[in-house]
Amino acid sequence: MKIYFFGGSFDPPHRAHKLIYKYCINLCDKFIFFPSKCSPGKLKPKSDSQDRLKMLNLLIDKKDKSKVIVDNFELINDKDESFTIDTIYYLKKKFKNSSINMVIGYDQYKNLNNWKDYNKILELVNIICFKRGEFISDNIDLVEFLDFNQDISSSLIRKKISNNDILNNFLNKSVYDYIINKNLYKV
Repeated sequence: MKIYFFGGSFDPPHRAHKLIYKYCINLCDKFIFFPSKCSPGKLKPKSDSQDRLKMLNLLIDKKDKSKVIVDNFELINDKDESFTIDTIYYLKKKFKNSSINMVIGYDQYKNLNNWKDYNKILELVNIICFKRGEFISDNIDLVEFLDFNQDISSSLIRKKISNNDILNNFLNKSVYDYIINKNLYKV
């Protein structure tokens, strides 16, 4: 079985996250989103874990729900921070004898050598990096790079929401409606 997983705060999940899973869905048997409790070195997410779980589930098209799932492993563990190596061990145990593939963005790739057990991660998983524009790679043999021309981020969306700016289709309608109804990201 071929497993793809994609971790992050997803605060909120947006169009680029959806385009990434849509690209990967035909390459794997399961695509799993892992919302993090708190990524090391980053601020705690603005919305709570239940809201982020709900928004991620709203992001996934109904027809894709048999292959694309949201796993709360990182949210319910007893650690204050979410470490990718722990998620990989969890996946290796849950999906024995499967190929585990980690999906990351170029911003995370640039910081990969600072991750906990970085060398072990490189041993245990295949890495697929969605890059934007120009990039420099130190480990080009260990990472599959895919062109991805989406200049969008959750922090930009949060800022636009707090400023009552137009979101220009950065979010799908159900996620946008959820944010508005729950009054998320207002300062």
